[in-house]
Amino acid sequence: MNEKQQKVMEELFTCMDNSYKDIFAHLAEYAVALGYNPVRNKTQDITIDFKNNKTKKCILKMEQHEQKHDEYQYKERNIPGIRLRFFAVKEYSDIFKLGIKRVIENFDGRYTGCYGCGRCDGTQGYTYLYDDGREVFRCGSELISIFDFSKENIPEIEALMKAQAAYYSKSQE
Repeated sequence: MNEKQQKVMEELFTCMDNSYKDIFAHLAEYAVALGYNPVRNKTQDITIDFKNNKTKKCILKMEQHEQKHDEYQYKERNIPGIRLRFFAVKEYSDIFKLGIKRVIENFDGRYTGCYGCGRCDGTQGYTYLYDDGREVFRCGSELISIFDFSKENIPEIEALMKAQAAYYSKSQE
């Protein structure tokens, strides 16, 4: 990362428990290597989007606090948040499937299907398969929060980011 990118990340790192700094630093470096630049959002809490200047797409968001989920309220746990966009990949482990399920159920299924926003042909999204065989499509325009991640998830997060970046690069051609 260059000096400007490091400065953006340092603001987030100063608010973060040391146990997460290595994970976030590693993922930030990887996103930058893929051509995505950290951009500080103008929000009260520190949130950083990793955007590509050519595609104008964001594949990763790092947040000072994890989003509300399950029985936890926003800021209840002192854990930073990660959100990913990874609809280019169709198979992934349970931690990512659970992220999709949570976003579907947090809004009682209201924001599923294609929104008709015109940004895609209705195929850019995630399909969650419930145990009863029901399939629910979630639009890929939003990033998916990933909870209870650890260092062991880094290789898969990198693979998802790499595939999503390749998808966006290919769609620019």
